[in-house]
Amino acid sequence: MLKENLCRVLSLFLCLALLGGCGGDSAPQGNSDEDITAAFEELLAADYEVYYLLFADGLPVDRAGERELDGALYYPVTSQRFSNRGALKKRLEEGYAKEETVEALLAAPDAKGNPALAQRDGALWRSAACAVSALGYEVVEDSIRLTGRRSDLTATFSFQEEGLDGSLYETAMSISRTGAGWRLDAPRKDGERKLLREGSSQTSAYKEGTARRVAEDFLAAIHTGSAAQVAAVASGDCAAWEGVRITEARITGVTEELDSQGDYKVQVTVEDGKGFLPEGSQEYRLVVRCGQDMSWEAGQVIPFYFRPASERYYNWTGLETQSSPENEAANSIEVFISLYGMQTFASPWELPPETVAEFSMVMVKPQGEDMVYTPQEFAAAVERSFGITGFDGRNTEFYSQEKDGYLLWGRGPNSPYVLIGMPQTAGNSCQTEVSFYGDPLCTQRLHTLRYTMGKNPDGSWHFVSAQEIQTTE
Repeated sequence: MLKENLCRVLSLFLCLALLGGCGGDSAPQGNSDEDITAAFEELLAADYEVYYLLFADGLPVDRAGERELDGALYYPVTSQRFSNRGALKKRLEEGYAKEETVEALLAAPDAKGNPALAQRDGALWRSAACAVSALGYEVVEDSIRLTGRRSDLTATFSFQEEGLDGSLYETAMSISRTGAGWRLDAPRKDGERKLLREGSSQTSAYKEGTARRVAEDFLAAIHTGSAAQVAAVASGDCAAWEGVRITEARITGVTEELDSQGDYKVQVTVEDGKGFLPEGSQEYRLVVRCGQDMSWEAGQVIPFYFRPASERYYNWTGLETQSSPENEAANSIEVFISLYGMQTFASPWELPPETVAEFSMVMVKPQGEDMVYTPQEFAAAVERSFGITGFDGRNTEFYSQEKDGYLLWGRGPNSPYVLIGMPQTAGNSCQTEVSFYGDPLCTQRLHTLRYTMGKNPDGSWHFVSAQEIQTTE
């Protein structure tokens, strides 16, 4: 425990050391490779600040002013710089290209699943149940390299990071040029990492070899055909595993392996897959990791994904694939599902007005610093997200008669058990199939929806329909 706390403190000190150079309103905007690299380095520093503010106790609070909000305890934030949600959101918008990224960070949950941040009467409040967590990775000095450019709109970078357990990674990230300048496509915490060297594990939060042990225990459990044996290793309802006949399940390759997470290639022979595992012999992909996205307060390492390697799902691809323009439709679908779960509709007009209003604002940010969407901005956002005109949102909770505009109230997303297929695009139409499951390992399929999207003039996508389809495993 002492070593874990030491690593946490050291990480926070490193974070603070970089903050001295943060706080500018924009990164360098030149077009040379040197200018773009300098912009990326400044955005990384800004990302450090954001992580410190949101996840490392960087927002000062008055603990004596504790107050109950929506059934949970919160402290008032005493920061003069970030006294309200709008000021904090503006700082995030200076670093990230996508509105949904900003909203997801602002809506991050605390240790109990409640919003970590809340706003009341114009003031910002921080949850009393926020768990301080270290980012877990430090950038290796002088390792940043520009790896690709697409005209003057996007650029990709790679750099090395060292984990708190001494492991060395190569990390890939990308930036996009927006109307306000260069911005990160995603936070560094979500960067795509490739293991270069396993660490010593002496400072790891998990015992040496934990991921490998969990992977092997899981494969041994499914080999028994006993749901009880699988439940001892995996989370959620494991009833579907009862009676499964697997005669071979062995690790044949490693994509990534740390103490706390692992991505494995597994040779599997299935004689009776009980309808959810294809029968025969083929390679599978097995991913195990800790239960709460690498935080120091996380629980045990468990299996999260086990499917044939031939199957590809958008939500189980890397950052580079997810952030590519051709997959933007799938990204919108993933955000929609995280907020509203499984909703079917033959036309966006069938959706609840609150859903149409909120989602449209999540995907597009307003121009004004007061974060109020004018009626014109709101109408344009609805048309961009759902392809409809004439929608009246004045009867929703998001309309403010006093401001004659619309306000977006932050809330945390959900994490349903889904497999999102890769989008299939033909001309100006795109279809994506999403299966919803009743368990984390996606053995108990409940429904499958086909989302149809239409392309907007600016290249973005709007929802056309989401209809249930019948499929066979």
